[in-house]
Amino acid sequence: MSSRPARRTRLLPLLVLTCLTVPVVTAAAPRPGRPVAVLAWSAEAGGAAAIAARAEGELRSASRGNQIVIASSKTPDFVARLYGAGALLVVDATMAAACLSPFITL
Repeated sequence: MSSRPARRTRLLPLLVLTCLTVPVVTAAAPRPGRPVAVLAWSAEAGGAAAIAARAEGELRSASRGNQIVIASSKTPDFVARLYGAGALLVVDATMAAACLSPFITL
């Protein structure tokens, strides 16, 4: 007996997961000049709003817990500055709003 069918069966979930993940990651990638959602580890010390301010961004909206904010900047290195200022994750604001809208109000 060949082990090929067993290998295919084990690889199928990985293939499906990859096919579903790639479009989501691509859509969530921040684009220069567009608003981004900034996620912080916690709301302590100003949370995501303080991170956006340190990165010289313009605050557009904030969640109640101040762990997620929508910010923008016209500078091309804004995303890098957000990570440098302590952001946990930076994603395109449109994608984040669509995903998070049932759970939080920005």
